Amino acid sequence: MPSQGNPGLEKFQSGPQARTARAARRVPRRLGPQAALSILCAVAVVSGCGTDTPPPAGGTILVTLDTVRMDALSCYGAPSYVSPELERLARECVLYTNARSVAPLTLPAHASMLTGLYPPRHGLRDNGLCALSPAAATVAERARERGAQTAAFVSALVLDRAFALDQGFDVYDQPPRPERQDSSHYAERPAAATLEAARHWMAQRDRTRPFFLWVHLYDPHVPYAPPPKFLAQARGDAYRGEIASADAELGRFLGELRADGTLSSSFLAVTSDHGESLGEHGEPTHGAFCYDATLRIPLLLRYPDARRGGSRNPELVTLADLAPTLVEALGAEALSDVDGASLYDRAAPAGRGLYCESYSGFLNYGWSPLAGWISDAGKYLHSSRPEFFDLTRDGRETRDLFPEPGDSVREARLAIGLVCERPALVSGAEGASLPESLARDLRRLGYGASGTRLAALPHPLAASALPAPRDRADELEPLLIANALIDGRNFAEAAPILERIVAGNPGQLLALDLYGFALLQLERYEEARTIFERRSAAGLARADTRLNWALASERTGRPEEARQLCEQALVLDPENRSGLEMLLRLARARGDEAAAREIEARLSALEH
Repeated sequence: MPSQGNPGLEKFQSGPQARTARAARRVPRRLGPQAALSILCAVAVVSGCGTDTPPPAGGTILVTLDTVRMDALSCYGAPSYVSPELERLARECVLYTNARSVAPLTLPAHASMLTGLYPPRHGLRDNGLCALSPAAATVAERARERGAQTAAFVSALVLDRAFALDQGFDVYDQPPRPERQDSSHYAERPAAATLEAARHWMAQRDRTRPFFLWVHLYDPHVPYAPPPKFLAQARGDAYRGEIASADAELGRFLGELRADGTLSSSFLAVTSDHGESLGEHGEPTHGAFCYDATLRIPLLLRYPDARRGGSRNPELVTLADLAPTLVEALGAEALSDVDGASLYDRAAPAGRGLYCESYSGFLNYGWSPLAGWISDAGKYLHSSRPEFFDLTRDGRETRDLFPEPGDSVREARLAIGLVCERPALVSGAEGASLPESLARDLRRLGYGASGTRLAALPHPLAASALPAPRDRADELEPLLIANALIDGRNFAEAAPILERIVAGNPGQLLALDLYGFALLQLERYEEARTIFERRSAAGLARADTRLNWALASERTGRPEEARQLCEQALVLDPENRSGLEMLLRLARARGDEAAAREIEARLSALEH
């Protein structure tokens, strides 16, 4: 069976196929012995509210709501029916109204939250490409050094432990990995399941010790498929219905923490990794652009005594500020040499600017890199066609002023350059030495790092002849539609859409991969072979591309070419079962029994 590419950008899915798949994922998992024990512990805690129960030690809680734009929450101006629980919580919080993500992508944004570093420094520039370096210092590691219990509960495999955000966590709980990655959509679980797992851990923790808890909720992410109750609550808006569903579950969870005294002794941060464009600037979802529809995010901080509750803070703040803020709330040793600044009971640095980027277009679409700088002067976005916006007068970023504000542009470019001059961690993409177990997990997941040879990425300010992201917005919606059709195995409808995309942008790597895959499924093998040859010449070597090309070569009577392509793929991804099986088939077809026995041994080793 050919392998469908699964590049690191966050994928799209819609329609009946997506709703069916999403509904299947909402079936709760069978509780194992540990979960059953947790339930008993929860009952014990609820029952033990007498005078013998000690007050809980202070905790620090981080809640990240995936894909929630700031203006989608009631506490930031959306209708009250969307997120009433967070609106009530906001009365006890400091609300930041000018907070930005570092990137409109889940993995890079969360890495910045947990390390305090911008993406050029922590090395995670897209989803699924590589793992966080073991050299990183994380909030959880500082918490554990402080003697705190640490636990994370994530809702989608875009944050799988293989990407090493689990550093410092005693418990890192996630959805189960699928046997095969047959869809472009990451495996996930609903908020109710994630919070139930977190609830069990909270019930059985040592209440005399401090704790650090991170909860990640993925519901407001494509495909939007809220339960009917919440779709009705959101007046038929499926995206906001997902937010309403997550809001209700989070409200119930926080209500329980309030009832047992935990919330009153804990510091709580609630934020999002990035927003959702919802069609603004021609972007249906997120990941490709750095406009505020996907960069401006909610940030609520609740202190143990709810001081300054309901106040609004207009200072410029970044997700990279969360790591030093959480570490200070924990009373742990401060993180050194970070890009963020602690906001714990203090103002943000005066006159600061904030870095942002998206390399997803460069890595997947054949576009130029995109990086930006946000300050009181405005917002500068650097690509092969730069942009500048006055956010005070033009919050929707509809009037590009470049190159008129020359001094502000020069200052922004200088600031971006300074970020990239600071010491960076060595990432998995750049050759970091990772434990074999971690590398094996990456390969098993089928994500980019398992089968991609990634050269050093270009500097954000480097000259580029590639098209600017803003000039290729018209590719995004057709790509979304084609991707959903392929997930639904409707290859005949997907192929002509993809053909038009690659005709307009011959360097569109994702479209080339998907187009070649669709042609394979339609048994148009000669055409598929030509497309994969073009795809490989375009750059960013991938094991999946080589294997699909090998299959097309085999089906068009080129067995030696197929063998060479299989071997190239296995250099990139040595444990790729599909590649080994194809190589075995080719060896037997040419009568090379010695080679067949060697490949059989490699396949057998994968079972152990």
